[in-house]
Amino acid sequence: MLWIGLPASAASDYPLLKDNPTSEHYTLVRVNDYWSPANITYSPAGNFFVLNSLKVSKIDALGNKLFSLTNSETTHLLPFTYYIATPKGLYNLSRQRPKLERFEQVVNDSKTRTLTVDSFNEIYGQAYADADIVVYDEPNYEEGIDKYRAYMWIKGGWVLFYLSDRAITLDSDYDLGITVKEYPAKFNRTVLLRDVQTKTYSAGNIDLAGDNPRLMALLPERKMRYPARGKLKLLHFSKDRVEDRYHGVPVVFTGMADYRLSIGKEDLFFREIALKAVRQKLDTQLHWYVVPAPYQDRTQVGFLEFVPISNLTSEGSGGVYVLRRR
Repeated sequence: MLWIGLPASAASDYPLLKDNPTSEHYTLVRVNDYWSPANITYSPAGNFFVLNSLKVSKIDALGNKLFSLTNSETTHLLPFTYYIATPKGLYNLSRQRPKLERFEQVVNDSKTRTLTVDSFNEIYGQAYADADIVVYDEPNYEEGIDKYRAYMWIKGGWVLFYLSDRAITLDSDYDLGITVKEYPAKFNRTVLLRDVQTKTYSAGNIDLAGDNPRLMALLPERKMRYPARGKLKLLHFSKDRVEDRYHGVPVVFTGMADYRLSIGKEDLFFREIALKAVRQKLDTQLHWYVVPAPYQDRTQVGFLEFVPISNLTSEGSGGVYVLRRR
């Protein structure tokens, strides 16, 4: 049975997400095709987005992808920053043309790990005072070095400093990053987007997305206001296939669902597979993410994420889509 207002002939005509649904002035364009939740943040300082999945991508305030670099065991985005760390240096995504900026100096590594507690604090304290940027990172076991690292931008160049846990107080949280009590990080933090309807964040992680109260309490985003910009609405769902049974009784169904994404006075229509388990709400596998209120006058971009739970619950459209003007 179709919902009121949905033309009977339109349900099967809607495009899949991978076919770029459009309206008069807007279109949805895929910017990441990895079938796993992505981390999406916004930089208020630079007015651009950072999408972190199999690749780290920079997307401007208009929704255009400007840069992309593959993640690896030794190349990764530092949490809530726009810095990509590698064994040889950093990429600064705030640059107009990001490129590898090599370390000009390495201090207290495995070859020069001779600093005492007093000498560490003296040398590190002076470097910290001179640094415009300080970001921290996990140990790099692939390099055979088990110490935490600090990246410092000092007088136009990067310095890599291996930390001494005997001299400072380290707090390591896989999701939130590294903190050093005596020497707080210095950088322009990026902020998470939010799906207003499902009350989840674009963290790429189930804990930070909203399921871990301890971590959520530490997020400054929790105190931010996220007005709904656009609305995603389910128009129709049909139980086309039984996906799971319990003692022969169907308990999980999949089927094609039709959606409307309303932006202002315009509507974008599309269809994708959804799931319905008995006595549970429909799982659309979709999230519509927007920036916090203070930044909604700086960018019109929103992100639609479709994360199928298996290859049976997608027509090949899994990934992240950016809404941008045509």
